Amino acid sequence: MDSESRLLTAWSLREPDRVPIEIQLAPAAHEFPQAERILEFIENEADNFFHLRPADWGFCGLKTSYHEEVIEDVPGDFRRIKRVHITAAGEFYAITKHNYNTLSPNDFYWERRYIHTLEEMRRLAEAPRASIPLDKETFDAEIHDIGNRGLYLVGLLHSLGYLVRNANLQEVYGWFLTEPEIMHRFLERANGQVAETIEAMGRAGIGPYFTVTAHEMLIPPWMGPRMFQEFVFPYDKMVNDTIHRIGGRLRIHCHGNCMAYLERFSEMGVDAIEPLERPPFGDVDLREAKRLVGDRMLLSGNIPSQSFLFMSREQVRQSVKEAISAAAAGGGFTLRPAAGSAGTNSVQDAEQMIKYLDNIEAYIEAGLEFGTYPISV
Repeated sequence: MDSESRLLTAWSLREPDRVPIEIQLAPAAHEFPQAERILEFIENEADNFFHLRPADWGFCGLKTSYHEEVIEDVPGDFRRIKRVHITAAGEFYAITKHNYNTLSPNDFYWERRYIHTLEEMRRLAEAPRASIPLDKETFDAEIHDIGNRGLYLVGLLHSLGYLVRNANLQEVYGWFLTEPEIMHRFLERANGQVAETIEAMGRAGIGPYFTVTAHEMLIPPWMGPRMFQEFVFPYDKMVNDTIHRIGGRLRIHCHGNCMAYLERFSEMGVDAIEPLERPPFGDVDLREAKRLVGDRMLLSGNIPSQSFLFMSREQVRQSVKEAISAAAAGGGFTLRPAAGSAGTNSVQDAEQMIKYLDNIEAYIEAGLEFGTYPISV
């Protein structure tokens, strides 16, 4: 099987030739000689989902003019950047601090997030929302480039997920309690815009595989069951129903303690989920997850790559063996590291990178050894 067929077979809850193995490396890792064999595997054998962005979601669905400037630079120590979005609802700005002593350009500290005050939240909720521009030509070209090396996912705006990641964390969750009308107004307008965009994508031939991120910010400890039921479930289900009406499927990204929410995710129209973290990073019992929703959802992950810095190759091998044993039978499962790019996007120095790369090799080798169907571990 090629990677596209392998992933589609697994997502159809049938057994492919082997368990699909997802793996990507951060750009910084590509410079290391120890990454050569892994990069060759990624290019020729890995079973990856490729994230495409044929829709310009702007700033939370608003057309934006963006610019940034360095407002402080201490060479060898840190720099501070002001990031500005200018929209029809006015200006929204953030300030981030970046240390020089890290390999990851995405590792920074928020000093101020874009939605910092209730007045800014109100402006976002009431903002006029125009049609989202689509780029079908680029989408088709990217699909052609992917070929049968994997399966593409069209990135959608998750309005609430975007909000809580870009708002003042000390205030935004309180607004659900103190300002519910404003929050519902935002969710109604923003998710209506997303649903309309999905319908336009269906007419344009964009899809049918979609993805959103940030559900880990919408479950405990951030939000409890009552808030989830009021502010997440109905709006997500409306969007997900739209995906299904055009013949699509949805895969979500959700870290953390999601075990108690798996059935709710399925009920609101989620067709696949990753990375299903085991303790201590999450609370997922993969075997139980397979029993609960394995007949409805593609399950992916459960490999604790956050700990690759401290694990031996044998421990990595054992974690892969356990995951395959718990969830691979019958299909509907892919191996996936829990951390983005298997943790290589957050390393601090060369020594850490080499350790990660060694354990990523162990992860791949174990997946190939134990993942052939019929599963016998």
